Amino acid sequence: MAESDPKHLKIALSNRESAARSKAKKALHESELEDKVETLETQIDILTAELKLEKVITILLVTVCSYLIQQLNGEVRRLIEEASVQREEMSRLREEVSEYRRRESERMNANMLDQLNINQQFQEKPQQTNYNFE
Repeated sequence: MAESDPKHLKIALSNRESAARSKAKKALHESELEDKVETLETQIDILTAELKLEKVITILLVTVCSYLIQQLNGEVRRLIEEASVQREEMSRLREEVSEYRRRESERMNANMLDQLNINQQFQEKPQQTNYNFE
């Protein structure tokens, strides 16, 4: 009897349509959520791969930096040693120049003393004058 009542039929039909819309809406929402999950899983995979790549790059950079630091330290040590050798050479050359100047000064003093002796000998000898009036 309820099935023959138009009012009940209208309500039942309306309920069925509402249920169908709700079911379709729910299916669409589930489909959208599944797509979103798939997209997020893909992003997780991409980000995981990028993170692994970043870790590898970081390890490589640390290795390269460590190598470069070792090379720079070696070069600094070499330059320090070279500077030390050059300082020693400069010191040796200064000593040679000082010794050369000392010897030159002694030689010049000896020459000046010889010249002074010659002058004194010349002044001590009586001057002879030859006046020949023939």
